[in-house]
Amino acid sequence: MEHEFSGEVIEWRGPAPYYFVPVPDEDVAALKAAASAAGHNSWGMLPIRARLGSTEWKTSLWSKDGGYLLPLKDGVRKPQGLDAGDTVDLQLTFEAPARKPMRRTTAKRVPVPRTPGSREPVTDEQLTIVPANEASWEDLQAVFGAGDPGRCWCQRFRMLPKESWDSEGPEELGARLRDQTACGDRKAQETSGLIAYLDGEPVGWCAVAPRADHPRLLRDFRVPWLGRNEDRTDPTVWAVTCFVTRAGYRRRGISRALARATVPFARARGAQAIEGYPDLVDGGSVGTLAMFTAAGFTEVSRPGNRRVVLRINF
Repeated sequence: MEHEFSGEVIEWRGPAPYYFVPVPDEDVAALKAAASAAGHNSWGMLPIRARLGSTEWKTSLWSKDGGYLLPLKDGVRKPQGLDAGDTVDLQLTFEAPARKPMRRTTAKRVPVPRTPGSREPVTDEQLTIVPANEASWEDLQAVFGAGDPGRCWCQRFRMLPKESWDSEGPEELGARLRDQTACGDRKAQETSGLIAYLDGEPVGWCAVAPRADHPRLLRDFRVPWLGRNEDRTDPTVWAVTCFVTRAGYRRRGISRALARATVPFARARGAQAIEGYPDLVDGGSVGTLAMFTAAGFTEVSRPGNRRVVLRINF
């Protein structure tokens, strides 16, 4: 199902700017009808293929006030010199998914058999770590499982004002992560993390992306900014914000290997610096001090008794 329309580029003026093109009302109704017929919840984010001139990419329409907004990512917008107020001609293609959409609990997976050596540490040589767009969405779902990671979908620092896990729901947050990672699209210009494999099984995830891509990190999270004079919108500073290890593979050094892999990953994509914000008490999803120092990060500040800011300058 295809729709062509002209629209004006608009900007959400948060700490990190987001650019969108509103979909006309007459097209919204048709897209919702097609999504509903295909069994997709049209109130959430709607997977779509978009074309602007000769550039085509996969994304998701954002539901807003009963309509849809098409996110115009920098990899598409900047090469064409587009800014807020410009008018663009777009083509949207909605294709009914071949499989059932995500439910409020993630897809079932076969439990990983536990072996006597399942607590033995793994080495970097045993792991294969790839950018998320080179992995499948099903593999990333397997890593997240059905616990807390499958509720947050690594969106803690990426949500917009007035959004929460409960208000958006796991289906929409999962769709956002799928858009951010471009899983399965090896030609994608951008992706937002790394996936680790052990003997062909997906076992770990790490979120690493430009710091300015995290509105809530910039707006609500004090740790990176206390006592520092930082340009919060600097796109050349990257941040490591989340680690997830698949059940059955934890405490074997997989997150440490992923932390090390973030450094060449960010540097190869133009980063001038990369930061981490570990928790001194329990590490949790943000990582531990030892994990980052082993990867070459050095301490910048210690805002409070619990959190540390670590950084590598390239």
